[in-house]
Amino acid sequence: MDYNEYLRNKGITCEKVITDLTAYRDAHPVTQKKRLPTEMYDKVNLMCRNYMDRLARFEMDYDFIADSDIFKTVAICCLETVTILRSQVINHPIAPYWKVADYEISDFVDIREVDDIQKAREEFFSREIPLKSNVQMNLGVYYYEGRTYVLFIWNHMCFDGGGFKMFWSDFCKNYTEYALHGVPPVNFSVGSREYAEVYRDFDKKTAKKAKMQLANVSPRTKVTFPFTPKNGREKVVIVSRRIPEEYFSRACLYAKSVGATVTDLLLACYIDALGKIAKLKASDSLSVACAMDLRRHIKDLSRIGYTNHVSFMHCAIERKGSDLRETLLLVRDKTKELKNDEFMGLHGLPLLNFAYKNMFYFQAESVVKLFYNNPQMSVSNVGKIEPDLFPLGASGPFDAFVAGAAKNKPCAVMTALTIGGALSASICLRGNEEDRQILESFFTEFENNLKSF
Repeated sequence: MDYNEYLRNKGITCEKVITDLTAYRDAHPVTQKKRLPTEMYDKVNLMCRNYMDRLARFEMDYDFIADSDIFKTVAICCLETVTILRSQVINHPIAPYWKVADYEISDFVDIREVDDIQKAREEFFSREIPLKSNVQMNLGVYYYEGRTYVLFIWNHMCFDGGGFKMFWSDFCKNYTEYALHGVPPVNFSVGSREYAEVYRDFDKKTAKKAKMQLANVSPRTKVTFPFTPKNGREKVVIVSRRIPEEYFSRACLYAKSVGATVTDLLLACYIDALGKIAKLKASDSLSVACAMDLRRHIKDLSRIGYTNHVSFMHCAIERKGSDLRETLLLVRDKTKELKNDEFMGLHGLPLLNFAYKNMFYFQAESVVKLFYNNPQMSVSNVGKIEPDLFPLGASGPFDAFVAGAAKNKPCAVMTALTIGGALSASICLRGNEEDRQILESFFTEFENNLKSF
């Protein structure tokens, strides 16, 4: 069967799309490979299966019914170009790799009308995607009461939150150009996924110094969330809160007035809320990791593919503080100190790369796990969602939601984003109903903190 006939069998009916997709693949040989290497961050996230379910979650909500046929056409073009999304992870002890697999579009996208969007959402976000699955991302496109809810769950080995935003922005541009102007939806990024792209825009001297940042000291803390002991019957638990714009904007203005950033504000509210449910003293020390998008070091994002470029800074404060405002000032001072380091976020990456490049994978994983300090508490701020960057046709989303991987207890990672000035924050955990109530109590305190400004 030739490639044109193959695409028709997959469900593409437009001959111009078939012609352009064939030409695009011919111009980008990487899209035709049957086997792809796992890059450094792929291997790091493969190792992290020991600490979480390694599945990231996102949602974008649209105030209209998206065209299912157009969506499926764009999805097929996506899978034909971004081939890691239709690959199996072969966890080979010497060198893991991606094995490109065959698929049906229904393996990737579930499009249907639902009677209960909340139930559909809970079922979708509780899914599993095994390493041997032929697709590494699932999309739920659910129609409910005249709206389209697009849900995503994917193997974190593919990309992080920043990579997801690049991916979904490209998907939306392709959908929109095809829907409004008939332009074939074949323009997805097939650039480099190597971690070393982060150094390319440094001058030679700075790049050399950056590649010598071997140590990454992460403070250890005895403070954790007061979850119940593990019993082997844990399931995916997601608890979230939405803080309306009127409250969140006031909190942000207060933070700005004292020289703190939005991320400082989220860290302080997280720490203070934890202090209340865990009954911490003002003098207690603790450390909360904060995710950093290393794409800040890359000037031209169009040259890279969809991948992970993330690290952590560790906000370790010697005392929690007596109240929220003092905690905010302590966090502000600590993060300012960390940001004075020109190589912030780059520490430890060369050593990880050395291990994964120069050892058999099973050896490297064992060695890395010896020195890897999985953060017990962390905050990941995905940032502002600009609806104009994610249109499906004429309009962008009216709401969005993010939840990270389901962490093993006692880890608690709060993931947040803003859209329309409102804040959406969540924690995803492998836990039970009692743990859910603990997280509900935490978010009640977190919400009260933000509203207190």
